[in-house]
Amino acid sequence: MTLTRMKRHFDFVEMRDAPFKAFTKSFVLQMRPNDKGQTRFGFTVSKKISKRAVVRNKLRRQMREIVRLSPTLQQKYPSHDLILIAREEALQRPYAQLTQDFTYLLTHFHKMDDEKNSD
Repeated sequence: MTLTRMKRHFDFVEMRDAPFKAFTKSFVLQMRPNDKGQTRFGFTVSKKISKRAVVRNKLRRQMREIVRLSPTLQQKYPSHDLILIAREEALQRPYAQLTQDFTYLLTHFHKMDDEKNSD
């Protein structure tokens, strides 16, 4: 799966008031529909997490890989913007745990969609 990434500052600023947010110890996931016709992703690892760019970049690469390997993400959420924000706890967690946290976030959104559609 190829990722369409959000890189412009304006795209990230627009997501501050995203209607869907979910949290784990490792990540915050924000999601909102877009009118671009494709699923776009953004990844944020702030300097609050680590002052060292090497550490931030490694975590960002792990986050991109987790999203890339998520099999149903683009089919389940076409035309959505998603931003995955790292939290400080993510540095201490192994890759497998980060993957579990992301899977938990997606199941949370799936449940919200199912509840919204059943109303």
